[in-house]
Amino acid sequence: MSAASLSAAGLAVTASPLHNSTTAMASTTSAGSLPPVSAASVAAPAPSVTVTLSGTTAAAAPAVYGLPPIKAAPVWQDAGIAITTASGRSITLSLQDDGSIAIATDGDAPLSDAETAATAKLSTAFKSALDGMASAPPRLDLDGLAQVDTRILSSVHLAAQAVSDNQAIQTIDFRGDATTRAVKIEGLAGKIDVSVDLSSPAIAGSKTQQASAIANVLKQFDQAASRGHANPALMSMFKDAFTQMSAPGGLDTPGLTRSSSWLDDTDHALLSGLADFTASITQTATAPNPYRSNEHDAFSFQTSQRTQVTGRNATERGISQITTTQLHASFHSALSPDAPLNLTDDPKSQNYYFTQIADDAQSNLSIGYRKGQLVKASLTQTANQSTDRLKYVMGQKVEDVTTPLRKSQQRDLLPLLQEMERHPPQTARERDARTRDLASLHDSVLLRTDPVSLA
Repeated sequence: MSAASLSAAGLAVTASPLHNSTTAMASTTSAGSLPPVSAASVAAPAPSVTVTLSGTTAAAAPAVYGLPPIKAAPVWQDAGIAITTASGRSITLSLQDDGSIAIATDGDAPLSDAETAATAKLSTAFKSALDGMASAPPRLDLDGLAQVDTRILSSVHLAAQAVSDNQAIQTIDFRGDATTRAVKIEGLAGKIDVSVDLSSPAIAGSKTQQASAIANVLKQFDQAASRGHANPALMSMFKDAFTQMSAPGGLDTPGLTRSSSWLDDTDHALLSGLADFTASITQTATAPNPYRSNEHDAFSFQTSQRTQVTGRNATERGISQITTTQLHASFHSALSPDAPLNLTDDPKSQNYYFTQIADDAQSNLSIGYRKGQLVKASLTQTANQSTDRLKYVMGQKVEDVTTPLRKSQQRDLLPLLQEMERHPPQTARERDARTRDLASLHDSVLLRTDPVSLA
């Protein structure tokens, strides 16, 4: 097996050749079935994936992102996915030593044609996920797993662990079913945790709305990464995780709950369009200044959305959606671009800025209907930033400046929406204009984390 180079994120994997499981199955089974395997053959512990980290070929990471060296290059030890079908069958996909993918079921009966096809498709997604983790730098490729048809395969669980010298240095855990998509990643560079609640599909907007909302969230991630000096590779994986877990389902998704009839175009224009979520990234803290070991380079960012739809019926409904973000970071930087940072025990090297950041933002949307009429549509947004910068010259603190920036905005959207209701569109041109107006309104109510962006 060949080894991939150490990634910029401090995470890398040894790439091993994988065979396309669809081809492997075709050579050993008849059409529409998989090789029957006895129940005893799948009585082993739940499958896990061992992601390998490569060794010593990469250049050293900058000191601000320094990580412990890897003494031995790990290799793929085992890899697998646990699947439960909608009919209750258990299936295991596991990577063999020769790179092929073995399939085990919980009984001798063949799988249905639909289960066979879905499993074959999932094996390809399995290979893509492993290839992504084996790339340098690692990239998250869980699209195929996240988009599995839960009407056929009700749940999918990928558990991954990378080891070196018999110690775990990275773990990846993905779970997907009809109500949840979630992925957790923990490694030398830090931790990523993204969970999306799919149990209330009624709050999902159109694919256009969802795409706009995802773009807005990724912009928040970029702003936080820039302010907090985040590890670029780790942040890239975080963005991929959020995007793939929040993949649009849209209003055209089958199986919407009865409450979907409660929400109209106006409601969806005010809501983000995304399923509720929680997401966090925590970078492994380092202490790059031996002269002051209590100063850490660190980065953590959390965001969440929570939506509630209440009321006895559609004519008396109430809707609330709260979205929050928090950023905490600290980092060292040089006094000028011409003076590179080189912190040692020598006081003469102690010429630098140490910056600490604490930000938070919140958006609170409230919608109310009485007797079928819109009576409340309000939006409150706040964004707070605090920057504390200490300046050291020759080891002496010469400056300590804290810069707070706070902004709050309250908007009563009811008059605008009532005006739109008083003039319903009559022609195709007017309907197109209304669609554009609602799209513009939707973009304007999305969370803003920068106080300057709040008018």
